[in-house]
Amino acid sequence: MPPLVLVADEVKDPWHWFWRLKDDRGTLLAHHEVALDPAEWRAQAFTDLYRYVRQHADPGRRSHSTTELLGQVGAWAGEHVLGKVGPAIVKQGTPITVRVELPADQALADGLQYLPLELAHVGGKPLALQDVSLVVEVRPAGATTRDKDPTVKRLRMLAVFSLPTGAGALNLRQERYTLKETIRSIARTAGRAIDLRVLQYGVTREALKTILKEGEGWDLVHFSGHGLASQLVLEKADGSQDTVDVPALIELLKAARRRLKWVMLSACWSGAATVAETLRWLGLEPHRDDRDLGVEEPHPRSKPAADQDEEDEGKDKPKLTSVASALVRELDCAVLAMRYPVGDEFAIALARALYRGVLEQGQDLTRALQLALPETIPGQSPLCAATPVLFGRRAADLTLDVPETPWDELDVPTVGRLTGFDPQPKHFVGRVGVMAKASAALAPRSGRTGVLFHGMSGAGKSACAIELSYQYEDLKRFTGFVWYQAPPEGSEVAGSLAAFASKFETQLSDESFEAPFPLVALVAAEDARFDAFLPRLRDFLTRRSVLLVLDNLETLLRPDGGWIDPRWGKVVATLLAHSGDSRVVT
Repeated sequence: MPPLVLVADEVKDPWHWFWRLKDDRGTLLAHHEVALDPAEWRAQAFTDLYRYVRQHADPGRRSHSTTELLGQVGAWAGEHVLGKVGPAIVKQGTPITVRVELPADQALADGLQYLPLELAHVGGKPLALQDVSLVVEVRPAGATTRDKDPTVKRLRMLAVFSLPTGAGALNLRQERYTLKETIRSIARTAGRAIDLRVLQYGVTREALKTILKEGEGWDLVHFSGHGLASQLVLEKADGSQDTVDVPALIELLKAARRRLKWVMLSACWSGAATVAETLRWLGLEPHRDDRDLGVEEPHPRSKPAADQDEEDEGKDKPKLTSVASALVRELDCAVLAMRYPVGDEFAIALARALYRGVLEQGQDLTRALQLALPETIPGQSPLCAATPVLFGRRAADLTLDVPETPWDELDVPTVGRLTGFDPQPKHFVGRVGVMAKASAALAPRSGRTGVLFHGMSGAGKSACAIELSYQYEDLKRFTGFVWYQAPPEGSEVAGSLAAFASKFETQLSDESFEAPFPLVALVAAEDARFDAFLPRLRDFLTRRSVLLVLDNLETLLRPDGGWIDPRWGKVVATLLAHSGDSRVVT
């Protein structure tokens, strides 16, 4: 069924406007005059629901009390905010999408576009749980749209996971792992051609800018991490926090706008009103006590209140808008953002269900969200039903054309696979700063050729090396990977160099390498010939882009730090002596 259109006209203030519900031909289906009493507690709650619930829910029975409050507010909103419009929507038959068209005047649209209309009850149940999708649209006067560049050979998806040092703990690693496995499963079982790139550790502006400028462009960008209404949090080169405001974010993403169709923001408050918008809408003047409006108790995915920039202090500062609405306005794409705080478990389950629906089952975005919510909200905060919010005209009927991959081309071994590597550890916590520095060293033209993780036995050096390696599995940074683990302490090491040479040749043997470097023969050669061949190994690494992970090398050293087998010292020195893009991790 084509989307319905719910138009907000004659918006006088936060409490008075007029709804007109129309079908796709413009026929009036229902109308409602909204006249709210600002002194009514449910009106106050509806305009700032998260903070109201946090302040008024019974701490001893938080979940049940929240459900009761939402039920009361939802029933009130169904009667007073939607009126006859709500039943008219459901009467048209579900599943259904409703485009909520708001005034082009930004000041008038400020408050309406963030109201949780999905929680309004019809027939005693929230619209969000009745297969009804609301898509918020604020179209500037005279705005035009252009066709997006099509998806041709493969759908291109960029997933960004940002967690600076010092920020609240998030389980982004599990989220990343689940997302990668979900997309790979879709590619394998449904034969979909999907190029997934994952960026984690060292998620700097420069790294993001570089990957977004790739010539093919991107169809879908997924962001997970800390956020606020007008900001997302990336990382600096040392792993510390880099707060990116809306103008800077737009500047980063605009390189991809010609093809970009959907941005998924799995970050708290990314679909919420900023302090400035809320206060403008309510006709209030900002002051310092309002800085933490809506973030009274910072959630793991929201930026701590103490770190928020002073949005409204100073008359010369521009009026900030939410991340979601800015992306729609400047990039003309669909945006699914988070109106309220979002926990790890909900974020992981929602992304998995949405991508399976859109990329595997061919559902449009609104239908995928309708089906995902009942799957993902059990056991979560009752607010989760209204946490994901859709912005932008394109979101109303967005489908992604995912090309098929011939079955005989699926899972073809190619250079760049981490064949022979140990599996990723089940748990990997912290060390963001260390991993960010290591990622910086592995970047092209970093001026460094190696990364050394050092510490006591059992400190997690091997786990760091493995975790770091898997970050590059999909990034197209290295064309070959080599994993070698030296013998355990106390074992015989006489054949270790020959074992490394065998691993080197085996793991780099691929049709893309027409003549893999004959390291086995080099190791077996007499000393003079061995020394003469080392420059060829250095040249090989200069011309290629190979990541070599050499684990447990300390067992090959004597107590004084010298090498038990001097040839090992020459090989390691050569692996680090080139001027190309190959790197060594040990």
